[in-house]
Amino acid sequence: MNRIENEQIKFFFQHEERIREWAGLETEVIKFVDRFYRSLKGDLDAALANGRIAANGVESFLVGGDWPGVGLRRRGWPEGDDDPDVRLEWQRKKALFPPHGWLICGVRTNVNDYRAPFTKEARPGYPRQTHDWPACKNVDPPDGRFWEGDNLKEYRARLVETIFEAWEELAPLVDEGVGRRSG
Repeated sequence: MNRIENEQIKFFFQHEERIREWAGLETEVIKFVDRFYRSLKGDLDAALANGRIAANGVESFLVGGDWPGVGLRRRGWPEGDDDPDVRLEWQRKKALFPPHGWLICGVRTNVNDYRAPFTKEARPGYPRQTHDWPACKNVDPPDGRFWEGDNLKEYRARLVETIFEAWEELAPLVDEGVGRRSG
């Protein structure tokens, strides 16, 4: 074994320094994407202040941790780690734009009493269901190189609209679940 026949191995040796430099960029990209998603709270606040939702008592929130999220909740809903909200969530340590990063939107709670109204018939636009998500869907990216130029502005608007659409469809079901438990 005195000769390297594999062209990929040869390429690595020829460009090793540059390859390692580029590989290190992923950490900075992850930090950027996480900050971008967190900044959506400002957009939600502005939309709420401008009357995007007619109902009083709706507030935006931002949660941290390994699975951060941004979304909406009603002030009258129970509060705590397991209580319901409508959110967009991502994995902080692997925050990349889809399709390489996982982005989900829906209702998050693992309190069984809140889950009863979330039948497949009641939530057709949110086909997935897990232990923590009685109704959710993956959020797909726009086509093409949506991060170029000012296109993140369009992506931002799309994500904010995704959260509001989820609110409009799913918040009444949360209201129903919370009412069942309270009643």
